[in-house]
Amino acid sequence: LPAPEGLTKEGWIFFSLFVCVFIGLIIEPLPSAYIALLGVVIACILKIGPSLDSAADVTSSKVIAWGLSGFSNTTVWLITIAFNFALGYEKTGLGKRISLALVNKMGKSTLGLGYAITFSDLLLAPFIPSNTARSGGTIFPIVKNIPILYGSSPEKEPRKIGSYISWVAFASTCVTSSMFYTALATNVLAKSLLEDAGIWVPSWTEW
Repeated sequence: LPAPEGLTKEGWIFFSLFVCVFIGLIIEPLPSAYIALLGVVIACILKIGPSLDSAADVTSSKVIAWGLSGFSNTTVWLITIAFNFALGYEKTGLGKRISLALVNKMGKSTLGLGYAITFSDLLLAPFIPSNTARSGGTIFPIVKNIPILYGSSPEKEPRKIGSYISWVAFASTCVTSSMFYTALATNVLAKSLLEDAGIWVPSWTEW
């Protein structure tokens, strides 16, 4: 398709490549890391990545520098380290032990159980930059078996305790995901948008 009016040929190709990477990340024919890296490599081969005044200014060295620039981004490395922490929590079972300990100490009542779920999410949030992995993968497998003990299931009396626990877990992860810079991957996007706009960017503690 021809480039729309006001858009350069390189910009149109870059947009098309971005859409392809976006679709690839959704349907995942390959792991997401491969798809993202493949998008960068293709952009470098086509020399459409760097934003320069003219196509003639695009040299191989500038293209390579642009392609590797993301690996020098401190924000990206911060999230990489956070994901490594999350992997450690998963492999060692530390996250589950923390959740079980809180449920054991505070789960004597329905209200206490709600606090246990919330505090478990709060303690894990700074180290697990994915609310899906944190709430759905670590906490939910523990608490999902508790309502059954009280005769509450999706099929039988779900509002007895099951729906309460589910909503507490859902609400708490929404809050904790916003509290910490490393609690949600999209927080990184928000920070990068602030940096690109030249607006004040909060540090981890200021966030």
